[in-house]
Amino acid sequence: MRITIWLSIAVFVSTLFWPHLLTFSGLLYCALSFCIFIYWPKWRYLAILPLTIIYFNSFTYTTLLGISNGVSESNHTLPISVLETPFLGVINKQRVSIFSNIVNEQDNNITIQIKSLINSKNNGYFIANIISINEISCFSCPLIEMRWFKPNLMVQAGQIHEFKVRLKPLQGKANPGGFDRQKWRYSEHVAYIANIKQHIKTVDTAISFRAYLYQKTLQVTADLKHQGALLALIFADKSLMTVEDKEAIKTLGIAHLFAISGLHIGLMFAFSFAVFNVLIKSFVPIPLLGWLTWRLTNICGLLVCLGYGYVSGFSLPTQRALLMLFFSLLVLSSKRKVSLFDLLGLCLWFILLIDPLAILSSSLWLSFTAITSILIFIWAVHRPSNINLELLPWWKVVCYRFFTFIKWLCLLQLLLTLLMLPIQMQQFSALSSFSLFINLFAIPYFSWLVIPTTLLGALLLNIVEPLGKYLLMGANELLNVFLDKMDVLSSGYILLSGSIMAFILSILLLIVLLSFIKLTNNYFEFNKKYMTAFILFFITFIGIRFVEKHLEKQNIWQVEVFDIGQGLAVLVKSAGETLLYDTGPSYPPYYAAATGEILPYLQMLGISKLDYLFVSHSDNDHAGGAYTILHSLYVNKAFSGEAFVMNKKRSVDKIKNERLFYEQCLAGQLFHLGKLTVEVLSPNKVGNNDNNNSCVVKISDGEHALLLTGDINKDVEADLIYNAIKNKELETLTADILVAPHHGSKTSSSNLFIKHVNPEWVVFSAGYRNRWNFPITEVVQRYQQQGVKQVTTSKSGFIRFNVQNQHINVKTYREDLAAYWYHRHSVF
Repeated sequence: MRITIWLSIAVFVSTLFWPHLLTFSGLLYCALSFCIFIYWPKWRYLAILPLTIIYFNSFTYTTLLGISNGVSESNHTLPISVLETPFLGVINKQRVSIFSNIVNEQDNNITIQIKSLINSKNNGYFIANIISINEISCFSCPLIEMRWFKPNLMVQAGQIHEFKVRLKPLQGKANPGGFDRQKWRYSEHVAYIANIKQHIKTVDTAISFRAYLYQKTLQVTADLKHQGALLALIFADKSLMTVEDKEAIKTLGIAHLFAISGLHIGLMFAFSFAVFNVLIKSFVPIPLLGWLTWRLTNICGLLVCLGYGYVSGFSLPTQRALLMLFFSLLVLSSKRKVSLFDLLGLCLWFILLIDPLAILSSSLWLSFTAITSILIFIWAVHRPSNINLELLPWWKVVCYRFFTFIKWLCLLQLLLTLLMLPIQMQQFSALSSFSLFINLFAIPYFSWLVIPTTLLGALLLNIVEPLGKYLLMGANELLNVFLDKMDVLSSGYILLSGSIMAFILSILLLIVLLSFIKLTNNYFEFNKKYMTAFILFFITFIGIRFVEKHLEKQNIWQVEVFDIGQGLAVLVKSAGETLLYDTGPSYPPYYAAATGEILPYLQMLGISKLDYLFVSHSDNDHAGGAYTILHSLYVNKAFSGEAFVMNKKRSVDKIKNERLFYEQCLAGQLFHLGKLTVEVLSPNKVGNNDNNNSCVVKISDGEHALLLTGDINKDVEADLIYNAIKNKELETLTADILVAPHHGSKTSSSNLFIKHVNPEWVVFSAGYRNRWNFPITEVVQRYQQQGVKQVTTSKSGFIRFNVQNQHINVKTYREDLAAYWYHRHSVF
């Protein structure tokens, strides 16, 4: 049984690296393998492998693609295509699920029930359950992300509304180091986006009790400084958290305390268990309860956690933590002899059976690690003591129990810190050097003071409102004291590059291996010479890998095009020097591509300085992130095709290089970037057309070249050709890699321009299903007719060109760097 469970878990984990989900024929082969393994007694336990594969594929297709029940609300007969199951749809993808028939239509009528808690800040962005689409009832549908550009109605959680919407499959930005939104949304069972065009009618105005409690808490805490933090602790809603609070929480390394998951459920259970244990033993005679005493305490603690789960919205991380807690208590209460290792395996397997897509969520591993740490802690605490306290005087007993409590508290924090460190490093690419000390104080402070006070205050608002209000004010003051006193330790927040993280994780892996060898030394004899040789081999291997990476950077120059939606951002690296061309769009106050996509990648590479920043022109999709870049990185020199406009927008507030001003891009300027030559080809002068003012830059190593063109149109293309012919320097325009002018607009990329540039590759930087339909079909055909290889950020994500000697190697995020099924489109 133990082997079977861990084999099944191994299959679930392997799905993280599958390039595709199985087709119908693949599922048939798995079914055949299952029958073969079942037939042979010696290999019967291996039948779990194909069975788990079939189960994961079935669950994923059903959950993310949806199934119609075949009945419309108006009782009309449906076409057979709507009745198709996802598995038959794998053969014919045009007929897959209820969505495939409507996702390409202009407008659809959709009836939904609001799931998210709504306030004035997020009224135009929320998650909902689908009830029906175009009067077709949905039996099993994914959650849907609703976007409302100009909401004219304040909706609330629990209400049912009908909207006219335009649907499209969910697709996140695909960049190394950036937040993997598509993977996260799939783990939350969200697979489609609906852009709301019109509110048709309100079907049901009733709101849920949770929404009622949220609105009341919202009103009571309106004047409190940390309202957003309190709402995050109670309802798992971070939409109202201030920028200052978010920054303080991040730099102190306590973000896990504000994300309701396994840690909160575990701490809430520990708190309620301790309270109910004292109450039951104090007020209920133990002889009357007997064996039920401990189980009753467990049940009361579990009920408290279930109530907390409801208030926080039963988010998927909370559900997983509750399932794990329930299963653990069930096994422990049965008093069966189960090892901690087996219990953890059973819990994880049970969670993955309930929701296989949980494997995509980092919160699963954070929750699992937190609960594991607490279980190890409980197991260690309940080990029998060798000291007979009855023989000691009372003051020694008090001292002993006090120091024992401090010891176990430190042990718990040490376990949480060490076990969660790799996951936090991978998720946040940073750590706080004071994390152990801060959390040693923060975890009991939050679990015994802040969280209970906050939850009790929210619940009492419906019973004794003044008392509830005072408790929430007290919780606000507790948060205020903590953040103010701990602010001095925020300086210990350290951003980690990918190489440093790899080094730290390698050291941790070595420590784990050595600890394993030490623990198993009683069962297996390890020769000291071999162990020393193993350690030396491990360290040598790590050293060689770091040297290889360094030499690779010296010999290869790279062109990297970010996937930043409708906009442009290109990074060029050579011999340790860097140039960023354009910074992507920003939509204040919530979004900037530079913050979410560019800076995390630069941080991963350990880049804190740019040698050159080129902002082609002042349009938002090219210059929107410039402010963020200047405030986050030291920029040596900055150029723009519209320097005057960019300097007017520039602010010296917190800028890294206070002496920096944009210089005007003009044809003829020449610079050096590592082993490369950077030459400006346009503009000759600044005109009235923003797009034609774009700074056109050619970067070359003498053999291979890159041409960056901004948003120029055919007139500037013609001028570039004319100047090249006039100066008898036709090679000036030739380039192996061309970033297509104006994202593939029909106003650019003339046949003559393509012929003179003669690129091997053309890159279209455009948003997924953008409203301008870039790149335009006729432009794509022009490049095809001249034999140019094409790649688009909206399809491939982040694009990397490695240029070395006579060879250009191309890798994209979705096809090469992270070619996993959850980075594909909706039909995988």
